[in-house]
Amino acid sequence: LITGSAAAGTALACGMKTNIGVISMNPDATEPCTTLAEAAKAKGMRVGIVSSVSIDHATPAVYYAHQPSRNNYEQIDFELLNSDFDYFGGGGFRVNKWKNEAYADMSDAERYQVVEQIATENGFVYADTREEFEALQPPQRGWKGIRAIAVNPYLDGSNAIPYALNRESGNYPGSITLAEFTAKGIELLDNPRGFFMMVEGGKIDWAAHANDARAVIDDTLAFDDAVAVALEFAQKHPRDTLIVVTGDHECGGMTLGFAGTAYDTYYEMLQGQTIAYDAFENEVLADYLDSHNPAPADIDADMWQLIFDHFGLDCGGLTEDTADDLTDYEKSLLEDAFDKTVHGEDVNTEEENNVLYGYYDPLTVTITHVLNKRAGLAFTSYSHTAVPVPVLAQGAGASRFDGYYDNTDVAKKIADVMNVKIGQ
Repeated sequence: LITGSAAAGTALACGMKTNIGVISMNPDATEPCTTLAEAAKAKGMRVGIVSSVSIDHATPAVYYAHQPSRNNYEQIDFELLNSDFDYFGGGGFRVNKWKNEAYADMSDAERYQVVEQIATENGFVYADTREEFEALQPPQRGWKGIRAIAVNPYLDGSNAIPYALNRESGNYPGSITLAEFTAKGIELLDNPRGFFMMVEGGKIDWAAHANDARAVIDDTLAFDDAVAVALEFAQKHPRDTLIVVTGDHECGGMTLGFAGTAYDTYYEMLQGQTIAYDAFENEVLADYLDSHNPAPADIDADMWQLIFDHFGLDCGGLTEDTADDLTDYEKSLLEDAFDKTVHGEDVNTEEENNVLYGYYDPLTVTITHVLNKRAGLAFTSYSHTAVPVPVLAQGAGASRFDGYYDNTDVAKKIADVMNVKIGQ
């Protein structure tokens, strides 16, 4: 009942069901299935794939790769590099996941050099700085254009674009937005024969997994900016353009409403959060622990100040406003999580820990939970859910997307509009 990104992506790309973890192959992973992107390319259209997560992650991969496991990053990467697609943009490559012994002694930087070398040999222009990205231009004459791989100058630990909320902090000058990658794709792909482009706001999913509502919101707005770029193009070509917006699944079970606030909501409290969960854990909390060794037995004034600075939650009378003051119950939740994170102490059973923290840093995820609930929203899971997702369409053939239907039908309807065949 609850799908994963590889299976759901295969449904959206190929119009057919497969098993969890399989990339654009039949359920027993013995036969590849033709994707919308491959069918478009075979028809003579130019093709682009964009994502805010690594470009070899499950959703982008299902459009160009065919693998029995989404974790075959090395094989997926080489399928990308040897593809005849025209534009890849956004996150980088999970070169740290390559398993071939030939790369065992190579650093990640050296493996990226292999990526760039093969990309260049296969006719791609490789760009991984803003200057190189902005220099990507279609030829002045002819419609075939250039082929390009554009990687964001800054990548997080999973080779994805940093969260929009983190970029807004100003820590990543020169970082490229999803909207900019989309605009560049349209610029490079547009031609008389048409083009197909898949654009994924993948960091929305990751933030929802972590139950970080503010990060979800900001990356959703970043995705909305990319949709706006597509709509601007569609307004110039209304009879020739179809835009379909959907999700491969819901994640986290976010609800607008929480038992503790009932019918009341205080979403303005989310403005107190200045960075996403990963930056707090990997930078702020890590720096704190480096400078407080050994760490205090309980949360001290320095940590309360950091929690206030980055999430707007006050436990030290730091402001005259009482609306941001934590209750004794909320403070106890944070103290227990601090003990778990810093000292490895457990006051909960394993079952309780799974519900409270999932597979995330206890203190960080508890801070976001407290903030979320004070604002009047909550999550039910650290994983995907079976909640239906909307499908929104505008342009040529948009009326086909009315109603309620299976995820495989999204691909079938797009294929029908494009007059191509997909699947097996």
